[in-house]
Formats: sequence, C-alpha cells, structure tokens
Amino acid sequence: MSLESAADMFHSFVSVHGTKPISASAATPMASPRPARLPALQILRFIAAFLVVLFHVGSGLSVEAGHAYNPFHDGVIGVDIFFVLSGFIIAYTAEPARGMGHFAVRRAARVVPLYWLLTSGVVFVALVAPTLVNGTTVSAEKIVRSYLFIPYQKDNGFIQPLLFLGWTLCFEMYFYALFCLCLSTGRYTVWCSCALLSLIVLVGWIRPEGSTLWRFYTSPLILEFAFGLILSQIYASRLPFEPRGTALAALLATGALVLYLLDLDLHSVIKHGFVATLIVASFLSLPPFKGRLVGILVLLGDASYALYLSHPYFIQASIKIAAPRVGGDLTLLAVVIAVSLAIAIAVLLHRLVERPAQSFILKRFTRTQTA
Repeated sequence: MSLESAADMFHSFVSVHGTKPISASAATPMASPRPARLPALQILRFIAAFLVVLFHVGSGLSVEAGHAYNPFHDGVIGVDIFFVLSGFIIAYTAEPARGMGHFAVRRAARVVPLYWLLTSGVVFVALVAPTLVNGTTVSAEKIVRSYLFIPYQKDNGFIQPLLFLGWTLCFEMYFYALFCLCLSTGRYTVWCSCALLSLIVLVGWIRPEGSTLWRFYTSPLILEFAFGLILSQIYASRLPFEPRGTALAALLATGALVLYLLDLDLHSVIKHGFVATLIVASFLSLPPFKGRLVGILVLLGDASYALYLSHPYFIQASIKIAAPRVGGDLTLLAVVIAVSLAIAIAVLLHRLVERPAQSFILKRFTRTQTA
C-alpha cells in the first residue's frame, strides 16, 4: 500500500462526513483546582490513534492483498475523537492572561518539531526514490506550504501537505490560530471561539464555491473543535460529572455506540462529531484510576502523536513486502509485527525527539518573552 493509496481511502470517508492547570482568569474557571493531567484522556488519545492505525491496516490489505473491503473502516472515527479532544484540551490548558505569544509558543513546541522531521523524511524519499511514495513530486512551493501547514490540492484531488496525514494538523493549526485571536476576550475566549468557528462554517455553507483553501478552511469538520470547547464548559461546571463513576461512563459510551449505529439523516460531521463528543465525555466520567497498566497506557497516549504521524510507513512497508511474496496468514503476521514496531518507534520518537524539542523551544522562547 502506498501513502497516496492510504490517503485516497482515508479522505474518501472524511470528505463526506500541553498541561498546566487553568488560572483564575482563564477561559473556563472551576471552583476547585484542576489536575494538570487527565490520564483517562491520554489513554483515549492512544485509542484514537490506534483506531486510525487499524483503518490503514485494513485499507492497505484491501488495496495490496486483494481484500474485498476494509474491516476497520470505522477506525476513521479516531480523527473525530482527536478533533474533539483538541478542542477540549486547548480550553482546559489555555491561559488567556498570559497572552497570544505564550499560547502560540506552546502550541508550536507541541506540534512543529516532529511534523517537520517526518515531512523532511518524505521530501528526502520523494527526491531520492519517488516510487516508494507512489511518485509524490516535490517543488519549492509544495515544501514551503507543507512546512507552514498550508495544504494544497494534489494530483489525486485531495487537499493535503506532502506528509499526507498532516491534513489534520493543517486543521489543528488553523484552529489554534482562531483560538489565539480570541484570547483577548479573556474568560469569554471559549465562547468567542465557538462563535467564530460556527460563523466560518455558516459562511462556507452559504457560499460553497471558492478556492482550494476556501473550501478547506470553511469545512464543517472544524465544528468538532467547537464540540470539544463546549464540552470543556460542561466539564467546568462539574455538575454532570459529579460523582464520576463507571455507570455514567458506560451510559455515555452506550449512547455514542447507539448514535453511531443509527442511520440518522444527519450531516456526517455532526453525527460523528456528536459520537466523538460522547466518547470523550465518557472517559472524562471515569473515576480516577492508577496502576502499572494505566501507566503504560498513559505513556502510549503521550506517544500517540508520533504514532499517528509515523505508522503508515511501517504498515506500507510490511504489506508491500509481504503481500506479493507470502500467503495471507503470513501477511497478517507481518502487519502485526509492523504495528508493534510502529508503537515502539513512536515511544522512542516521543522520548528522543518530541519531549527534548518541546522542552528546548519552551525554555528558549518563553525566556525570550519574559525577558
């Protein structure tokens, strides 16, 4: 399976359808101090990333191994979960009193280093051995736009950067920019952001025709960030989540499953956005838990960003090598090994690249800001 093939199948579905407590002046005040980290959400981050991994396993096997369909097609819900999670976490960790610069540096430190590293890898392979990335072509303009999170329309018709999964990061950075603009409204930042996101989608619905970037930036997908923002306000009230327990979590998860299975006449983004919101809410409802297994799952959640961006390379290599040469059972074994390797490499990338780079940027630029 090539990167472009995975992108084709991934986008065919999608087209239709930081960590400090908040200060008293933040966008979502709470009566009691908030924990700096929410382990349940970190675990959910890993689950969301793994769902996307499964989707690409299924799509790869369907393309390269002749499978009739993708058994993990529903794994794309992982992207919706990521967007809702992003909206929630941004509101949860925002500190409007510290200004736009502080927010921008923290977001850049979190997203940019690993994305630039893997984008550089795609550029190198595309120049040296373009057949390995299905003939992806590079140019100065495409490289610059990819590094700056500005998507463009490829020959296959999809709007994405060179690192094809980076299309979600283009949405993420766009959301961060809009949220950053609203920080000046102080405690109204969240509601101002929700209103701005909704207004943009409304304008896009009224005037759907436009350039590539117009269609991308007015996509209804950005409403999923608003769902996360609204959930942060509900969580801040504490009322629906007190007392937290497995019964409430199970009820919310069941509601998400029923809504997903029902054939409701809703826009796919609305339906999947609501499902993702219920899933995030169900994990927020879980009581505190700890233990060795929880620690491992939280670590995998910490490495979920690296797993999300890097896993297609391992899956692609295993399927393309194994499918033409061995039987179906051995191909599946090769894929299992590749997924395990992808998870292990993701943990290494998190520890050796993400964390050191993030620490360096925060120390260097936050010191500059306060100097």
